[in-house]
Amino acid sequence: MKEIKTWSLAFTYVGCFLGAGFISGQELWQFFGSFGNWGYVGFLLAVVLFSAIGILFVRLTQMTQCSDMDRLLVPWNVKWLRAASGAVGAVFLFFVVVSMSAGVGAMLAQLFGISAWLGSAVFMALVFAVALLGVTGMVNAFSALIPVLIAATVAFAVGAYATFGTEGIFQLRNVNNNPLMPNWFIAALTFVSYNILGGIGIMSPVGQYVRRKRHIYGGIILAGVMLLAVAGSILTSLASYPEAVAAELPMVAVATAISPSLGTVYGIVLLLSMFCNALASLVAMLTYMEQKQAVFRKHKKL
Repeated sequence: MKEIKTWSLAFTYVGCFLGAGFISGQELWQFFGSFGNWGYVGFLLAVVLFSAIGILFVRLTQMTQCSDMDRLLVPWNVKWLRAASGAVGAVFLFFVVVSMSAGVGAMLAQLFGISAWLGSAVFMALVFAVALLGVTGMVNAFSALIPVLIAATVAFAVGAYATFGTEGIFQLRNVNNNPLMPNWFIAALTFVSYNILGGIGIMSPVGQYVRRKRHIYGGIILAGVMLLAVAGSILTSLASYPEAVAAELPMVAVATAISPSLGTVYGIVLLLSMFCNALASLVAMLTYMEQKQAVFRKHKKL
């Protein structure tokens, strides 16, 4: 594969996190918006941590030229610990793929009346086809789709401001009642912790193709700016139309409130985010299995 540079690295790292929960607004509201204005500070902290961990991790893969997820997570030669960490990572990635497949089936049934199983099957066939191209296919897909996702969320935020006004975007009330996340600081750490597990699995095979240090710093910092733009757009959109937070897919509710046809458009945006998430997780899982099992290396396409 050719060298990965600043923009490709940025889009790939952002793609690790822009799943259905993120783009729909559900995750962002639970972890940040429900804490009032402090939620904005919490997400800023999360982005700083994502950026710091991303730079450290990609630098590590660059310096060691190691793409094995378990060896990067466990530097000591403790076989059982490496095996356990790798297995947890692989299972996590596998269930992301499964959940995205189920979500797409349900979304297609809701939007277009397509049978859920048929929608899931077609979706997974597309994901499998691109996944066969490996890291190259994933990076190229992200470079094409992630800018669309970012532009769409910003555009819908502008539409929300124009329709509902901007008076309430910095007047969020603290309505959190989750005992496991008593404050915005714990919520930010929790959000980073569970998201970074999938991110590490996805970035493990990518980091070795980033040749220059400046591309690492530039790409990861740029990714942080993109995450801020997306999350800021979504959180302020929900703040401008707070009735949407009660919906299962809050941003679809915002888009529908602006115009019913825009609800369908945002549903398509969600489908793109699910494709990116499933593709990244599948490529990462298969790469790890190829590294550990000869049968996967010999029969990759099968």
